Amino acid sequence: MKEVPIAKTAEEAALSLIVSDPDIFSALPWDASLFALEPNRTIFDAIARVHQRTGACSAIQAICELETSGRLEFCGGTPAVMEVFKTSLYGPGAIAQSVASDYRRQLAKAKGFRDAIAAWTESEPDIRRMNCDLAEISEKIARAAAGNVVEEKTIKHHLTELIDDLEQKTAIETFSTGIPALDRHFHGGLLRGEMLVVGADTGGGKSILLYQAALQALEAGKRVAIFSLEMPAKAILRRMAANMIGKRVEGIREMTGDQRHVASGFDLSNAFARLMNYPLTIHDTISEVAEIDAEAHRLVAMGKADLIVVDYLQIVTMPKADSREQAISELARRLKLTALKTNSVVLTASQLNEEGRLRESRAIGHHADAVINIRHDGSPIIVIDKNRRGQRGATVPVVMRGDISRFEEDQNQ
Repeated sequence: MKEVPIAKTAEEAALSLIVSDPDIFSALPWDASLFALEPNRTIFDAIARVHQRTGACSAIQAICELETSGRLEFCGGTPAVMEVFKTSLYGPGAIAQSVASDYRRQLAKAKGFRDAIAAWTESEPDIRRMNCDLAEISEKIARAAAGNVVEEKTIKHHLTELIDDLEQKTAIETFSTGIPALDRHFHGGLLRGEMLVVGADTGGGKSILLYQAALQALEAGKRVAIFSLEMPAKAILRRMAANMIGKRVEGIREMTGDQRHVASGFDLSNAFARLMNYPLTIHDTISEVAEIDAEAHRLVAMGKADLIVVDYLQIVTMPKADSREQAISELARRLKLTALKTNSVVLTASQLNEEGRLRESRAIGHHADAVINIRHDGSPIIVIDKNRRGQRGATVPVVMRGDISRFEEDQNQ
């Protein structure tokens, strides 16, 4: 076996310091790939999950997380994990943070050498046959030397993808809003890594549009995760079923008068069967931004989310924020980063203020790739307030069918 660069003591000391001082985790760019030993990487992942939920992680919390995930014995059990956490004797404070920074540099150095070995091993057969791009290999090794934790594509790779897009060699994957006229302004729909914000007054159709877009994604074979802070999962499924059938979904006690526009048992059976088979996840009990962020990343990692819906911004909580505006701004930023880091599409909504602007924070619009407002001055109309890939100020006349939870194009406009 060829020797692989591993800084075992630095790995254990870093983990020990991270659980001793909560500021160490957030102050430095930690990443699981820094840890070469799989048990240590597993411990770090547990710490990271707890941090995402609570903002801190003690040794006991980390062990509980490992036990809950069924990975505690893989790491040697409680005694072995506690021995790792006892590696460093520094208490919280500036000295511990400075020492942690030094250990992180050691881990990054070891990772850099591992990355360099991997780059050489992958390219060695082509190098020996003089059948490779030495500049590209040199760039990979240069990044490894810099201790870059994040895997980045080369400029050549980006340009190759751009040329393929321009020459239409590969189909561009888009996510429809469910309104063709609106999709045309986004050149077919939203792209991975983008965040769309839907603005409207109370009862203006924010949720209708979000769930219509989610249903479109499901029908196109995409996987969808919904975080609903306003209505329970049953209400969302009811809206989706009504949209699919094109008729109202009513219970026996609700039925009055002419029932021609009410879904029959046969309609409902078909709709429910389709919904049951769709790759759909609905959370209606999570409200804190850290929990939403962590669960969204988990679902994407498990292959359960291409599109993420958060309904809606003003209801999400952020306990440590100094003000409501700061909370909304940070939430918008986190959701945009979630779209980028998970390579998914994020759809969310915001209430409008009395001036018709996104309520409580201009940062919502700054972080979003697209912002659309649903206005009801007379006939309903969708106004595109922001579009990074197209025209601003464009309008789409629509009909809001609240009875079946659907927006349709207004053919009379």
